[in-house]
Amino acid sequence: MAETKSLERLKAMRSLLKSEMQKSKTVSLVLEKTGSKLEQINTKFMSLEADVKAERWKSSPFSDHIRYTIAPISAALRVFATVQELERSLVSSNEVLGYVSDVKRLGEALKLLTSSCVLSLNWLEETIKFLTENGMPEDHPCGLRFKTSIKLLRDLKMTEASAYLRGGSLHTALENLETELEQILEEEEVLSESNTRDLQAIIKRLDAHSRLTNCVHIYIKNRTRIIQKRFENDYYQRTITEADNVHDIEGYIDQWRVDMETAVKDIYEFENNLCYEVFKDVGEEEHVPLHCFGAVASNSGIIPLLRFGSRISKCKKGPPKLLKLLECFSTMDNVRTEFNRLFRGEECSEIRRETRELISNLVKGVCEIFWELPCQVELQRPNCPPLDGGVPNLVSVVTEYCNKLLGDKNKPVLSKILEIDLGWKNEKYQEEIVTGHMYNILREIALNLDAWSSSNKETALSYIFMMNNHSHFSGLRETHLGLMMGESWLNAHEQYRDYYAALYVKESWGKLLSLLNNKAQALSSSSPVKRRKFIKRTLQAFAKGFDEMYRKQSNWVVEDEKVRWKICEAMVRTVVPRYKSYLQSYRMLIVEEDDHKSPVKDLNYTPKGLEMKLKTMFKSKEERGKVYKYSDFDGFRD
Repeated sequence: MAETKSLERLKAMRSLLKSEMQKSKTVSLVLEKTGSKLEQINTKFMSLEADVKAERWKSSPFSDHIRYTIAPISAALRVFATVQELERSLVSSNEVLGYVSDVKRLGEALKLLTSSCVLSLNWLEETIKFLTENGMPEDHPCGLRFKTSIKLLRDLKMTEASAYLRGGSLHTALENLETELEQILEEEEVLSESNTRDLQAIIKRLDAHSRLTNCVHIYIKNRTRIIQKRFENDYYQRTITEADNVHDIEGYIDQWRVDMETAVKDIYEFENNLCYEVFKDVGEEEHVPLHCFGAVASNSGIIPLLRFGSRISKCKKGPPKLLKLLECFSTMDNVRTEFNRLFRGEECSEIRRETRELISNLVKGVCEIFWELPCQVELQRPNCPPLDGGVPNLVSVVTEYCNKLLGDKNKPVLSKILEIDLGWKNEKYQEEIVTGHMYNILREIALNLDAWSSSNKETALSYIFMMNNHSHFSGLRETHLGLMMGESWLNAHEQYRDYYAALYVKESWGKLLSLLNNKAQALSSSSPVKRRKFIKRTLQAFAKGFDEMYRKQSNWVVEDEKVRWKICEAMVRTVVPRYKSYLQSYRMLIVEEDDHKSPVKDLNYTPKGLEMKLKTMFKSKEERGKVYKYSDFDGFRD
């Protein structure tokens, strides 16, 4: 009964053996030779087989069991030969995908070798037990050789474990794959089709051998080092305080804006694509690429870049700083979509925190300066107006500044920042907020102009001053500020400009022309000599007054050329006809006294000379010099 059960077990094991032998045939196709260890083992088993045959147990019921025991042992030996052949193939392989394929086959062969050895050992142990139970002596040569074979099979079964140890064939092959992984990651064309294919194959193979953690570490280390080289800028660590003027760090700010856009849209966009392409078939869903990208980004330079942006808001407060902060916010807004898509996951939490801090500093910095602009204009009120009656620098700068804020580039950004700031305060943003604030700024400018005009002791100069400033505002017609204020506002400034121009002409030349109103007194004088002397004194007084006024007003300016031409024409129309009329009367008196007397001899100015000089008013010295290449006394033609 016991013999029958043993036979049934042996038959079952025989069926299993056939299956394993079929597997081993597929793997062993690449082998034709075996190593020294294989030859040693094979020699011993051949000797065993010869001894068995020599015993001629053909008539014995045990001979079949012995033959069936030899078969699984031979299969294990053939698998071992395959392992040796694959190990030799790895040494001579030069192509990445071929090497990866050999590593995969070696791993499979080693697993098959282990399972074959386990099967052979089970079969041998059962066979020895069966033979012993059926009377085979313990010192029988066949039994002794079986026992020797068990020891050798146990050694072969450890081949797979030894291959994974340091110095083992599979361990060395996997290390070579990791080295190749590092080299590919350092190439500029890392995302090329061939490199991507090699990276995926290497990582899949290493993952299959539980080395994904090593892959991730290698990937993060190498890609981080490569990106850090692209972020080697000294200004990242520059300290910025309230003592720093925005103009002093303007170059750094402009470079920061370029670097931020490049970092997000080029560098980290590429790295994100690389991560997901390389690790797309390993790990749990997107956990591995998300982790890798987050680790690379957090350690490669984006955080110092964000921190420098936050420090920009700490520089000296002033209107120019506001414009730069708007530019910085615009840069961050331009990359917002990419930023939110790229920097996800736990590893990017610090990046997101630094980004929130940067946006908060930019918003607070812009709002603080913007709301204080009217106060900053008011603080300039105690200053003195320009001595030349021109437009104060404050007026030019503020109107230009307002135009920049209202421009297509800055106004949307400013509106968005104000909306964010009011949202943090649970208040609603309205478009009229910006417009109303611009009105407030212009109102403060108007109050400054009134104060400065009143401080002028020279009335004529105050008129020139107001005329210039109203001319400046009326000239804003095609600007953003002018469009915002509207036609009625612009027209009002034009009217005020002409009004103050007329006041200037009347104030400056009215008193001087009053000297020429004594023509009746000159004609009624009893003595011709006295009449002639009186007229001469009158003309001299006029010329002296004219020269003094010209000299005093020669440094005054009318900044708009069209307005300057109009006011000069108004002065010519006011002064020259009166002067010419007076001279006509003077010439008649001189002719009565002496027909041979030249009327030009006692004149400082002819009407033409006076007209030419009046037309040089409010010009620069160079422009006046061009006019004076002609003589004032070029003939009394009028």
